[in-house]
Amino acid sequence: MKKKSRVTGFTLVELLVVVAIIGVLVGLLLPAVNAAREAARRMDCSNRIRQLGLAMLNFESAYKRFPRNYRQVGGNAWEATSANIEILPHLEQTQLYQQFNANAKNWGWTYNTGMNTTLTQFKCPSARPGAIRGTHPHGWDGPGSNYAWSTGSSIETVWAYNRFNGFMSYRFDRRLEDILDGTSNTVMGGEILSGSRQTGSEGWYPYDIFYVGNGLFDSVVNKEYPTADEVKAIGMKAKTGPIGYKSNNGNMWAWYAAAHSTFNTSVPPNWQYPSAGGDCCPGGAHDWGYGIIPPRSMHGSGVNIVLIDGSTQYIGSNVDLLLFQRLGDRDDGAIKKLEFE
Repeated sequence: MKKKSRVTGFTLVELLVVVAIIGVLVGLLLPAVNAAREAARRMDCSNRIRQLGLAMLNFESAYKRFPRNYRQVGGNAWEATSANIEILPHLEQTQLYQQFNANAKNWGWTYNTGMNTTLTQFKCPSARPGAIRGTHPHGWDGPGSNYAWSTGSSIETVWAYNRFNGFMSYRFDRRLEDILDGTSNTVMGGEILSGSRQTGSEGWYPYDIFYVGNGLFDSVVNKEYPTADEVKAIGMKAKTGPIGYKSNNGNMWAWYAAAHSTFNTSVPPNWQYPSAGGDCCPGGAHDWGYGIIPPRSMHGSGVNIVLIDGSTQYIGSNVDLLLFQRLGDRDDGAIKKLEFE
C-alpha cells in the first residue's frame, strides 16, 4: 500500500497571522526610525547654525564689530542685503562674496542672481524648501533660509534705528562690549521657517506672516517687553481675523528683511499663534512697521539657537515668555537661568 504524502505549507489563517505580526512590527519600528532620522537632522541643523555663529565671531575678530544687517544696493530703501553677505568669506564662500561686492550698486544682479544662490549653510534639513525661482506670486522669491539673527525682544522691525535691544542691528554697529549681559546669556541667532508659497485667500500656519493692523501693536505699552495678554490679543487676531498675509517670508538669506534674515524674541519659539505683522509688511516685498517674528522649526518641541559665545542650545517651545524676551535682550541686567534641553 502506498503511503499518503503529507503536503507542508502555511494555511491561509497562518499566513494572515504572519502578515499581521509583520505589520505590527513595522508599525512599532517606523516611529523609532523616523525619530532617529529627525534626531540626526536636528544635530545637523545645530551644527549648521553653530558654523554661522562662528563665522559671525570670526568677522568680529577681524573688524572689532559685528556686521550690520543692512547694506543698500539699489535706489529704493528695500533694495538692500543682509549681514549674511558680510560673513560669506568665513563660510568658504569668498568667490560669491566678491561677486556681491563687484555688483554693490547693481540691484538687478543682486536680486536675480546673488539672492537666488542656494547655500546649504542657510538650510535646515528638517525644514520645507524655499520658493521655486521665478514662480512666487508675490515676487521676492528665493532659495530658502532657515536661520536668522536676533534683533531682541522688541516688536519693532527694521526701522527702529537704535532701539533694538538685541544682538543684531540694521543701521548701528554692535560690538562684543555692547553685550553687557554676557555672551553666554544672549541669543545671537536661531531657526526660522520659509513661507508656504500659498496663492489662495488664506495663509498657512506656522509658515506664513499674518497681518492684523497697527492698532493692537500701538496699544502695547512697552514695545520691548510686550505682556502675555498683549501678545495673545495680537495672536488671536492673526489666527481668527487677519487683514491679509504673505507667504514669501524666509525665502532670501541675502535680503535684510525681518523674517528673512532676522527674528525677534517677543514671544517663545514655535509660538502657538501665527507670526504677525501690523499694517505692513515684515516678510513681504517691503519691510517696515511692527512684527512678532519668533524663531520656528520643524523639530516639534523647540528650536536650535546659537548664543553670542558661539555655543548652540536647544530651547523648548514652552520656555517662559519673560525669560525668552530677556535672553534676546543684550543688556537688561537680569539674571537669566534656563535649563537647556
